[in-house]
Amino acid sequence: MLVALPVDMARRMLTGALRPEPELPWHPEYPLPDSLDAIAMVMAAHEAMTGPVQQPPTWWIHQIVVYGVVVGDIGFHSPPGPEKAVEIGYTVVPAWRGRGVASRACEVILQQAWQDGAETVIAETDHDNVASQAVLLGNGFRRQPDGVFMIKRAEK
Repeated sequence: MLVALPVDMARRMLTGALRPEPELPWHPEYPLPDSLDAIAMVMAAHEAMTGPVQQPPTWWIHQIVVYGVVVGDIGFHSPPGPEKAVEIGYTVVPAWRGRGVASRACEVILQQAWQDGAETVIAETDHDNVASQAVLLGNGFRRQPDGVFMIKRAEK
């Protein structure tokens, strides 16, 4: 299940107040440094375009919840540009990797992207991150000559 990251929680996470909400506990390994970097990037992108964010925008970060516990996150780096392209990123705590969690989260976020008007979704991964590449390839992405993974709406 994906749950939009509340804006106030995102701000608390960035200031070091990393306490989870009582109704949605976090895995002990969450958040990962990549999560905090992504939250800072997405928050800055939205605030540069629209001013202070009050509610989670459509193109936002979602926490990945398994058995009622947050085990990672996935989301959009920013709203789509003129070409209606968005970039996604995701991370899952090490204890939950290799169990299909990222693959399912990627499938769900792709459906949201198509529903909300994106025509192209891209993702980047380290060249040696075979597991992440498998997630993307398994969801229909194709590796481009520059190493970026891409899927167009008509391909899925």
